[in-house]
Amino acid sequence: MNSTTEQTRACEAFEKLLTTYQAERHCLAVEANTKEEVDASSDRLAYIEQRMWRTSAPDLRSVLVKMEIASIDCDMPPPEAIASIVGDLRRLSGETVSPIFQPDLWLTEWENNGGSYVVREGEAILCAKPKSLVHRRLLRSMERANGVEAVTAMVIQSCKGLEVESVA
Repeated sequence: MNSTTEQTRACEAFEKLLTTYQAERHCLAVEANTKEEVDASSDRLAYIEQRMWRTSAPDLRSVLVKMEIASIDCDMPPPEAIASIVGDLRRLSGETVSPIFQPDLWLTEWENNGGSYVVREGEAILCAKPKSLVHRRLLRSMERANGVEAVTAMVIQSCKGLEVESVA
């Protein structure tokens, strides 16, 4: 498939989502009069926003749209909005792993907070039981930084040469 065609389709899909968002904002501001109508419209708007965060922005204009929608939240943008925006910017800029992400430091913090890992058949599996807020924060930071491969490579490298006994 032609990449120009794919880009056009992605832009059209994002524009459709934006139009749906704008229509629901209009409904909430102008048409919703009762508490039930406001609640229903607010729920639909939240659902549309969640779809927006899960949709890759096809261009920088779309990233700006996401940023503006995220900034409407009075308290702070939801974590998934920030992760979505940062991911789009990283992808559109051609950046792979975040330049500020340090996989060795990440792994040290993971282990210092009770996390561990297992390497099985060349695949690294992170373990934490039960997953604490710290572990969830660390996992989000690794994903946001696009650091999964860097941490996996570090874990696998650290296990090279270790003898593993078979359990019969």
